[in-house]
Amino acid sequence: MKRLILMPLFLVIVLAMVIPNTYATTIKYAFVFIDRFPDEVEPLGFCTGNVVQVGAVVKPGDSPITEATAKNLDTGLVLKLAPRQIGTIYTNVFLHRPFPPLDPSKHPGVWEIRVKDEKGNEVVAKTHRLDKVGKMPYVRNIKASGNPLAPTITWDAPVEKDYPSECKIKYRVRLLKDVNNQFYRSKKLIYDLKEQIPEGFLKPEDIPDTYVRIECQCWDSTDMDHPVPVELKSETFRPLKEALGQ
Repeated sequence: MKRLILMPLFLVIVLAMVIPNTYATTIKYAFVFIDRFPDEVEPLGFCTGNVVQVGAVVKPGDSPITEATAKNLDTGLVLKLAPRQIGTIYTNVFLHRPFPPLDPSKHPGVWEIRVKDEKGNEVVAKTHRLDKVGKMPYVRNIKASGNPLAPTITWDAPVEKDYPSECKIKYRVRLLKDVNNQFYRSKKLIYDLKEQIPEGFLKPEDIPDTYVRIECQCWDSTDMDHPVPVELKSETFRPLKEALGQ
């Protein structure tokens, strides 16, 4: 009897050793929003003006990803997506690059993201419905105070009348030197108008060429069933040295 009980357990152990663990690619979330960049950040490698950001954050499986696309379900437009690593702060982001040269007012609605791997597996996710076409105002009066190597970043909110009333405003803070050298982002989206930079991210030699970037995000309060109903963003930059008053 004891042998009969142990046999199935033995088989499970052997099979676990023989059959390799497999795990599928998943889309953590899909997004589409209109992002706004000021002209002065073009030397840092950013596109300027209003641009459409469409894509997904993907968790890769055990098979390489071979194709990723975004299709507007309202207009039929299809865009190819490619993996994009943003400094040390984002990995496994799939975006259309360069940014879509399209009028966002002509392509509102829901986008369907499809990701395929080398084994032919496919995973699909949908964005929220983009319908708040416009320009998100920039934040104002970015300042840095306290320890220059662990400063407190503060800013003033955009003027409320300048963005849609449905917007739920959230912020994120980044530190960067250019588009490919972004090395800090606040862990959580922020409702307060300040962020304490932890020690260890900045060295004295970083201060002259580091920029503070404040993302101001409009989340559609009428579409909170979707995990990321971001409609509009603005990106405000200020040199850290200037923000410190040096």
